[in-house]
Formats: sequence, C-alpha cells, structure tokens
Amino acid sequence: MDYVPSQSQHDRPLSVGGMLAPYLQITKPGIIAGNLISVLGGFLLASRGSVDLLVLLLTLLGVSAIIASGCVCNNVIDRDIDALMQRTRQRALVQGQVSPVAALQLAAVLGVVGFALLWRVHPLAMLLGLVGFAVYVGLYSLWLKRRSVYGTLVGSLSGAMPPVIGYCAVSHELDAAALILLLMFSL
Repeated sequence: MDYVPSQSQHDRPLSVGGMLAPYLQITKPGIIAGNLISVLGGFLLASRGSVDLLVLLLTLLGVSAIIASGCVCNNVIDRDIDALMQRTRQRALVQGQVSPVAALQLAAVLGVVGFALLWRVHPLAMLLGLVGFAVYVGLYSLWLKRRSVYGTLVGSLSGAMPPVIGYCAVSHELDAAALILLLMFSL
C-alpha cells in the first residue's frame, strides 16, 4: 500500500470563491447590511409612501460601495493593531491574504463606483456620502481613534450619515428632518 500524503490547506487549489473571500471579508458585509437598514428607513421616511425603486436601488448600492470602501481603508490603517488583538488577528490583511496595495485598489474602485451612483441619485446624496467617508477614514481611523477618547463620538457622525443619505436621496434637501436624523443617529 502506497502512502499518499493528505493535501494541506496550502496545497489545495483555490476556488474563485476561496480567492475572493478575503476581499469580501475586508469590506465588512455585516456593517454594510446594518447600515442599509438605516438608509432604507431614511429613504422611506422621505418618500412618504411613493417609492421610486430605481432611486432606492441606486442609493442602496451607492451607500454599500462607499461603506465597503471605508471599511477596506480602515482594515489597511488598522492592520498593525489588528495583529495584536485576539479578535482581529485572523483578518485577511494581517494574515497576508490580501496585500495593502490590493486592498487600497479595491477601496478606490468601490469608492468611485459608490460616489458615481450617489451622484446619479442626487449631488447632495453624494456629498453626504463623501462627508461620511471623510469623517470615518480621515478623522476617525487615521487621526482620533488612537489619540483621543472622543474618537468614537466623532466617528458616530459617519455612522449617522446612511439614514440622512437615504432621506436626502428622496428630498434633495438637507432640511430639519434630515438634521434631526443626523442628531438622532449620532448620539
């Protein structure tokens, strides 16, 4: 009887799904899904029962792509501290399954697609997406997260943008209701 060594995890051929899984992981699908609920809420609030399905679809896809882009950027930024924490040390960037350059390329594509979709919905929706992205990646991830106890408070502004984007995708204005949504979701 001949000995046939079992294939290790590294010797097995990867399926397309197996190759794409680390890229999907760094977009943080759970965070995207949770945010889409609030986008839908803001959208339905402003639509008052008259829903334009194309605008809704473009809004959901645009916000999803922008949030995914921000999450990928956050994974790149935090890969050093992710390697130190039990909960995060198995992330794709820490494990070398995705290179920082490839991750940033993915983030750029997702961002361009997301901003283009929201521009098609309405320039205000795109501007709000840009503000949310800049607060999350720039202000929170790059600057305050490691320097201040107020990082989470400032970061909550980006988390409050999805329902406001949903609302403004329909209303085309940043009115009192939109500002109340921003305040409610920020606190």
